[in-house]
Amino acid sequence: MIDWQKTASSVIGEVHSNLPADADLAARKKAIRAARPWEFASTSWGKKVWAKHSREYLEKFGLPPLKAKAVEQHLSPLVRLMAKGKAGKA
Repeated sequence: MIDWQKTASSVIGEVHSNLPADADLAARKKAIRAARPWEFASTSWGKKVWAKHSREYLEKFGLPPLKAKAVEQHLSPLVRLMAKGKAGKA
């Protein structure tokens, strides 16, 4: 059985060690994309794990971090409706 997290980390670590120290972000993206094992491109879980590890690596070299989602987007529809009702009464 494959350990997705360890495999992704080790492949990206190997890519990093083979890149020149002054490689730019585009070169690093290209190298990581080329090194991605088949399993990480063919399964939904593999794609998620690879995206997480590659983003963590690339953020260290200038990739802007993702913006945090607003908390309201995580509320259930019922809770949003109740909050909307309370706001209308005020």
